[in-house]
Amino acid sequence: MKSQESISRLAIAVVSASILYAGHGWAGTTDTTGDVHGSNTSNTGVMIYKMGRIVDDSDFVDVTSQIPTLGGTVLKGNPTIKMRFDASPLPDDTTVHGIFEQIGQARIRIVFPFDEHMQVIHGVLKITDSAGTVSYLAPGDSYFIAQGSEVLWETLTPLFQKSFHDYTHH
Repeated sequence: MKSQESISRLAIAVVSASILYAGHGWAGTTDTTGDVHGSNTSNTGVMIYKMGRIVDDSDFVDVTSQIPTLGGTVLKGNPTIKMRFDASPLPDDTTVHGIFEQIGQARIRIVFPFDEHMQVIHGVLKITDSAGTVSYLAPGDSYFIAQGSEVLWETLTPLFQKSFHDYTHH
């Protein structure tokens, strides 16, 4: 019984901290001028992404033409897809990570060509799995989708950003 109470207290503390964190807008990093940014891309090798803060996409690459290569078939909408890799892919091309951005609401059927773990940075996403289970993801939420899994991906906001880590099984 005591362990159940401890778990409940821990859960309440985590939720309270999250509400406090979000309520005060403590997001992003502050540079020496006091400006707040959605990510820190300094030369230290440390990348910080804060939920709800849009990551500057000025160095993203437009990969819209690669939607089919990424396992996608656009069913509705005309999205623009951009990405930035936070580090070079491994020499065997099995692992990549970075930031993904979708501009424009869309419905896309995706058969994932890799395992993906991601966390929503900005926007709202509706995922329907092959069993028909619907999940809504907002900033701070994450998912894991196994390579070969089919989902219906629907962005519900005009701009959606996620951080991702992908692993391809060969």
